[in-house]
Amino acid sequence: MYMKIMGTRNIRRALVIVMSVAGIVAAGSLIYGQQQRESNATTPGADSGTTSLSTTPVAPDTSVKLKGVDGKMYDLAQMRGEVVLLSFGATWCVPCAWELAAIEELKEEFKDRPVRFLWASIETKDEASDALLRHYAKQRRVTIPVLRDPERTTFAKFADRIKLPLVVLFDKEGRFTPPVHRGMSSEPIQYKNAMRTRLVALLTAQPGSPIKQVSSFQFPVLSSKLKTGN
Repeated sequence: MYMKIMGTRNIRRALVIVMSVAGIVAAGSLIYGQQQRESNATTPGADSGTTSLSTTPVAPDTSVKLKGVDGKMYDLAQMRGEVVLLSFGATWCVPCAWELAAIEELKEEFKDRPVRFLWASIETKDEASDALLRHYAKQRRVTIPVLRDPERTTFAKFADRIKLPLVVLFDKEGRFTPPVHRGMSSEPIQYKNAMRTRLVALLTAQPGSPIKQVSSFQFPVLSSKLKTGN
């Protein structure tokens, strides 16, 4: 009888010990899990299968690097310190020819200021060879550099449709300053006044100043759309 009582007591003690150990293990697991959750909450990318990504917006590519019919490469990144006016056009665009005459007059007006004027044809070489473009420029007494954008990759950075002429301006830090300018005014004086206002504003802007959005400038009537060949 005594042995039976002792055996029962030993079993109870063993059960108590097992339950105590199990409780300690469970408590330890809970503490460890809490520590891991707190660590994950303060460590970027700590969640399983995830990484921390930057939310900084990527600036659009407005770089310009085009070859001229004179064989030279024109890279706006190398023109820092100058305000740049770049006009896209084509030999078949009649308003473009009128605009070129106005740009030549503006070039003479700003000859003593750090302003660069460029003209870029968006025609393929099958549509207009280098020789044809040189003849076109000579015929119209164009003295500014004539560039080529035959695949229209640079043009596409500033417009989603072809409507010429298209003018883009860059400040002295090489930054594109919107908006773009489309078309040509029926009055060259009006066109030159609008361009002059933009150029003077860019010339007098303080270094590092934020780019200011100005009112849209567009002459929709006197502009040429891409020829379809029909």
